[in-house]
Amino acid sequence: MSSPKKSLIQKGLEGEHSEIVNQYRDSLPNFIIIGAAKSATTTLTTILPLHPDIFISKPKEPKFFGRNYNKGWDWYASRFKAGKNYALRGEGSTMYASKMKKFRHTPELMHQYLPNLKLIYLVRHPLDRIVSQWRHHRGRNPNSANFDELISNRHLRRLVVGCSMYYQRLMAFREFYPDDQIHCMTFEDLLSTPKQSLRKTLRFLGVKPQVKRMLDHNGLLPRENEAGAKGRDHVEKPEWNAELKAKVLRKIQPDAEQMLAYMGKPLNYWNL
Repeated sequence: MSSPKKSLIQKGLEGEHSEIVNQYRDSLPNFIIIGAAKSATTTLTTILPLHPDIFISKPKEPKFFGRNYNKGWDWYASRFKAGKNYALRGEGSTMYASKMKKFRHTPELMHQYLPNLKLIYLVRHPLDRIVSQWRHHRGRNPNSANFDELISNRHLRRLVVGCSMYYQRLMAFREFYPDDQIHCMTFEDLLSTPKQSLRKTLRFLGVKPQVKRMLDHNGLLPRENEAGAKGRDHVEKPEWNAELKAKVLRKIQPDAEQMLAYMGKPLNYWNL
């Protein structure tokens, strides 16, 4: 009896694509923004290319190490072809740090071929992020489950609540990448102190911290990816009822506190 045919991702995990990857070694990304969704990742990928040494792929969110791995390394490398002569080439696929099944092998697959990557992980008050992602999801999928089904609906629990389990998702990457290749930052710090936050990020990436050109004339971040943008229907902001909030907090608060401790933030930073 013949053995079952290996999937493309399984072949990738076993290193079978090394030969083709090596052909593109000098033009593949050397940093990736792995998430989290709805935490200003679009803003970051919009302003980083304003730095003369940084190139961001088009599209900025290729989702290659998971859903789009079957498109092949030729396709992925072509996303960065125009950035070959830049010191830094990056992308920002927020689903890499999700709990969705198609991305369960992302950290290992990424490390198999790009072990020297620098990773940026943007996180946000987990309840605020859940609200924002649910609105985004509902805007694209009008028949999706209601906000009050966050825990009872398996898809929402995995997609929307799961993406706020920051420390759990980070640990999946720390299994393969050392901490000195991972830079965590918060949505709140990026918005309130953009100059300092961007300088830290650029130093982590290894380029001069030239941030002035990334900000508007008031020294603030440009606004990107508002609710209702990109063809999504506008979805009103839902209200937390006490019972739902308590259920969600029971699930995410221990993880949030671990994430804050890892980042050196006080445990009341998000005032959960």
